[in-house]
Amino acid sequence: MSALKNRFIIIIILLVASATGANSQSYFGFRAGLNATRVSYVDEVYKEFYSPGVKPGYTGGVILFLEHKNKFGLYTEFLYSMKGKYVESDANDYQSNSATYNYLDIPILFRVKFNHKKAGLYLQFGPEFNYWLGGKGTFKVYEPDRDTFTYYDYKVNFSEPIYETEYLNTPDANRLQLGICVSSGMTWEMKNANFLALDVRFSMGHTFLGGYETASLPNIGIEENFEYTNNVLSASLIYYFDIMEKARLGKNKYK
Repeated sequence: MSALKNRFIIIIILLVASATGANSQSYFGFRAGLNATRVSYVDEVYKEFYSPGVKPGYTGGVILFLEHKNKFGLYTEFLYSMKGKYVESDANDYQSNSATYNYLDIPILFRVKFNHKKAGLYLQFGPEFNYWLGGKGTFKVYEPDRDTFTYYDYKVNFSEPIYETEYLNTPDANRLQLGICVSSGMTWEMKNANFLALDVRFSMGHTFLGGYETASLPNIGIEENFEYTNNVLSASLIYYFDIMEKARLGKNKYK
């Protein structure tokens, strides 16, 4: 883990150095899109009895990036994202678990752009920092005595355990998580220093959300395995503008 962190630090230093200079341009904008999350368990025995599905969500926030000579630069975002998981079980504890989690995501990406007149293609890669804000979910449990299903709605609780069935207690969760992002997209230049972009991204988690059976639902006997990572595929529409050029156009407008 320490070796990976060292690599990320080196990457960030190189990004900052490459994006700064007299010929750099600054951009600010907004991002909104949809995503799909699928969790990846590490325990081989657990994989045999628990089958992850795809959980849809969305993301949105602001972007900021520096570009050097319209070719490469440093790109970052401050995003709210809704992720989660859907897991079906062949074990005896529950039939399925559908959860929705809220995150703050901050990717720091190296950007390479390939221009084609008014449009351009780009590639981006680098680390992503994810902070787990909270979430909720539902366990579906089969009751063999009554031959029926019971649904247990819960909220994620990171603090001291609350001994009520509507709370999934996980005081030892890894709320700050690390991942790696790769994205590609196309940009279109519009009038008055405005731009549009369509971005497709894959984020591969590196940090577990917690440990094995570190979360539990009181009085029900359900324990949750957070020893997994999030893998997220997203597609977003981005609007942004050249900050300095916008300011110049604004001054000329009111002269």
